[in-house]
Amino acid sequence: MKIKRYTPKEFYERYQKELLSKEAVYQLIITNCQKAIENPQADCLIGTVEDDQKTYLFFQYTRPYRMLIHTLDDVDAKMIETLIDYLKAENIEISGINTSKEIADLYLKIADIKEYQIRTKMDVMELKKGDLIKQISTGSLIYATLDDLDFALDNYRGFYKDCFHEDTDINEYRPVMCRHIENEELFFYKVGDQLVAMCAITRKLVRGVSVGLVYTLPKYRGKGYAKQMMSELSKVIFAQEFEFACLYVDQNNPASNKAYKSIGYKIIEDKQDIVFAI
Repeated sequence: MKIKRYTPKEFYERYQKELLSKEAVYQLIITNCQKAIENPQADCLIGTVEDDQKTYLFFQYTRPYRMLIHTLDDVDAKMIETLIDYLKAENIEISGINTSKEIADLYLKIADIKEYQIRTKMDVMELKKGDLIKQISTGSLIYATLDDLDFALDNYRGFYKDCFHEDTDINEYRPVMCRHIENEELFFYKVGDQLVAMCAITRKLVRGVSVGLVYTLPKYRGKGYAKQMMSELSKVIFAQEFEFACLYVDQNNPASNKAYKSIGYKIIEDKQDIVFAI
């Protein structure tokens, strides 16, 4: 086995069929490739572990994020060892890895990494167009406007704290939230005259979309509003002729995961975001 490096354009053209066959799984690599193609100056390390007959593994790294690692077949220690040896030989230091638990466990063992933090344990869930289980709605899904920006940012702070158990500077996210609003990608769920929950289309892919920022205000939780909201959002997505919606869900939040399953979402892959000690 050997490493082969590609430019983002070369990689996307070479592996487009494989990437789009599992678009929800490979969404971050696809998005990072597209951004790097649009901006050739972007820092984007991308390549494969392969031999003359077969490609075994994709890897992609954009600082300051973690390296994305995907295998195209069963996980084997040799392919992970090949990647680790290459990074060492080229003196490439990475901040961590974002990959499945199976790959992560092998990587940490082979690289003999003792100090690290598992930042998140997630599942990738996918809802295909024909699988939506519609819910009875007690509210309505509405588009956010720029007048709602401060309220949306407050919700983002709550969302971030729920996910990562720490506070964040919401002003850093202000331009992103503005863009979501201007692109009609940010939504609220309204019950009566109260805004009770928020969600967003966070990434438009080729055949589908990634959704996120799903947050119910604490005083309105336990009433099924998030499930209703996500069902209504799915209708909006599929009305735009997308074939699927996908999202990342926290494995430590079984209540929300159960809600997504109840409207037709299925788990297609697990993910761990692991930060190495500096």
